[in-house]
Amino acid sequence: MRIALAQINTVPGAFDQVVERMVAQTRRAAEQGADLVVFPLAALAGVEDLPYPDIPAYLHDVADALVSMADRFACPAIVPVPADMGMPSRSFDAIMIDNGDLRFLGFSTRTDAGARPRVDIPEFDLCGMRAALALSQDDLDTLCDYDYDVDVVLYISGYPFALDDPASAMGADLGNARFESDAQSIGAWLVGCAPVGGYGDQVFTGSSFVLAPSGNLVALAPAFEEALLVADLDTEATDDAEPLFPEMFDVPFHLWQTVSLGIHDYVTKQGQTDVALCLDGSMASSVLAALASDAVGPLHVHALVGASAGASAPACRELAKRLHIDQRDAAGQPRGFDARDLDELELAALAREQDALVLAPYDKTGLALGAYGRHVSCAELCPLGDVYRSDVLDMAHVRNTISPLFRRVGLSESEVLSLTLADGSQFTATSEADVVRVDEILSGYVEYDRPLAELVAASDDGGALAEALLKAERLAEPWRRTLPPVLAMTTHTLDDARFPLGVSWHDTHLDDVTDAALGSMLPAPKREDNADDAGHPSKFDLDGTLAMLRDLAEQGGLLPPGFTPTGKAPGGFDGGMGSDGKPLGWLSPFSEN
Repeated sequence: MRIALAQINTVPGAFDQVVERMVAQTRRAAEQGADLVVFPLAALAGVEDLPYPDIPAYLHDVADALVSMADRFACPAIVPVPADMGMPSRSFDAIMIDNGDLRFLGFSTRTDAGARPRVDIPEFDLCGMRAALALSQDDLDTLCDYDYDVDVVLYISGYPFALDDPASAMGADLGNARFESDAQSIGAWLVGCAPVGGYGDQVFTGSSFVLAPSGNLVALAPAFEEALLVADLDTEATDDAEPLFPEMFDVPFHLWQTVSLGIHDYVTKQGQTDVALCLDGSMASSVLAALASDAVGPLHVHALVGASAGASAPACRELAKRLHIDQRDAAGQPRGFDARDLDELELAALAREQDALVLAPYDKTGLALGAYGRHVSCAELCPLGDVYRSDVLDMAHVRNTISPLFRRVGLSESEVLSLTLADGSQFTATSEADVVRVDEILSGYVEYDRPLAELVAASDDGGALAEALLKAERLAEPWRRTLPPVLAMTTHTLDDARFPLGVSWHDTHLDDVTDAALGSMLPAPKREDNADDAGHPSKFDLDGTLAMLRDLAEQGGLLPPGFTPTGKAPGGFDGGMGSDGKPLGWLSPFSEN
């Protein structure tokens, strides 16, 4: 079997243009002898939700586009389509298009990390091979955990790049991702099709791949660019071929290219060409200027050397000259006005003059702690708003190894973080090591859902810094809600960690209170060995109970009698056959009430 992965960057909603591009991809694939083309999840309809009143009309146009392309495809293709736009966890289906016929592959799987695995992975025949289709890592978990007898797994990823998820980089980070072990565990070819490009605030980095059942890499598409990857799923030929090895994954370099791609697509997909920004002497503003130059070209970047740059103004002008971007100085500062506010007003005028989209140099660390104060802001996008300050510094170091663009890499005076601890002492982050320490605490709370007690347990200062950081993060919440979008670079942006504005509370528990809280509400154990007279555990095991219920639900236990997802109840009790000849699966232990 010869398969093609059409790694293309599209503009969702521009259906006429998208159809033409997809038709062209099938023609190219047919010329190379492909038996099937797989399109990325974002190719036709994108990954963003629409307002509820617009959804029916949008899906109608999606259907028209499918009908339009069906008669023109030069070879069979699989096209993902949205299934339930507007739901809390958007899901997708896939359509097989073959000789003008459209056939739903009959699944709907959630793409968010919190969704439970499904046991009804679709299977279908494909050019003499048995294939399964997965749209999420949960689906891959299901294929690994249950006995699916398939020859090939088509994994159509819907995950944007995230620093804390190696699998989101697809083939670019195979050494740290899960996919090699997945192919070996399933015992099948693993074909990973990835989107490429920016879709709203999400950025996909491409790097589609094909892995043999042994886990060896057979074919790899480049990251950050469009490609048509064609590979033969032939085990004998693969065993004789030289193994492929991807380049070593460099996190700051990959992050640099991801942000640059995100800026480019965010700007161009809105029909704009130019951007405007303020060089204020901070490392973040310097990095942003270089990223913008890479993204849209130096002739389309307009930089204001702000009055807030102070003594760093000459270095800002030097950087603008090195980047060959348009540069102008801010006017003098009227007495009684804040320099940052005046810079923003002049930046707004510059953007209006050049018809440019305004970029802000706010990083995730500063946004989390409210470090930018309540200054005026005319920004329309914060490209670094989901990048911690330590990562911004790492990006600058890597960029300087390519060519010495920045005179020095380090914190400016405005980027030095200062916090008052509970005992009245002052913590000041003046070094990169200090910033790394701050970012580790913040990421533990935002990305990894660690409460204050866990952060304190992992600290060496009694938790004073963690307590101060979380309090500052909470106090900055109202201000953050006034800011423009950020490009998502992690699995959890600060927006995902929002705290309700109406709750006046701060976590002050420096030790683990979970067991004590549960113990006050639940029966205490009767014996020291935590067992009752019958030998059963008497302390309420919340995690174990939830796990048992989850397993029961996954195996069909909560389904009505007479129904089972696959007809074979994988991993669960086969309840036999009902009077209608259908398998019963698990019988629900619950009444109708």
